[in-house]
Amino acid sequence: MTSLLALAVCTGPASAHAKLESMTPADGSSMAAPPTQVVLTFSEPVAGNGTRVQVKSPSGKNVATGDVQVLDKKVTQPVGAMVEAGRYQVDARVVSADGHPITVAGSFTVTHAGHPPDQPAGTPPTADQRTSNTVTIVAMFLVMLVVVALAVVIVRRRPASQ
Repeated sequence: MTSLLALAVCTGPASAHAKLESMTPADGSSMAAPPTQVVLTFSEPVAGNGTRVQVKSPSGKNVATGDVQVLDKKVTQPVGAMVEAGRYQVDARVVSADGHPITVAGSFTVTHAGHPPDQPAGTPPTADQRTSNTVTIVAMFLVMLVVVALAVVIVRRRPASQ
């Protein structure tokens, strides 16, 4: 009986599962420049297998790109272009070290939209984009020449006032 009592006293409470300690960008935060990744930090190590992170744009598109990286207590999810200003929802499912699944959610707001992934900020236009712009300018110039030519023909054909 004494050993049973000693066993009951020594076991103490069951160990808790991993809990989300922080999210970067912070839950509820607002920022002008879109982040390039979302980092979730947990109270204890989490497993890499079964870990999923979604970052949904205001229109519901998942902007998470690439593979999620798990290192000890940190889960890092790269994100692609955030071309919409507004609230982004983060939904994650991780597996704690003891094997229990954990789901977490948070959100942050981007006040200024980013650039599409094919042309980051400061990137010069591609050859195709320059060619497209050149064709548009040449076409507009030709249309203006035709309009001016028609105006000259119309003015010259009018009978002179007597």
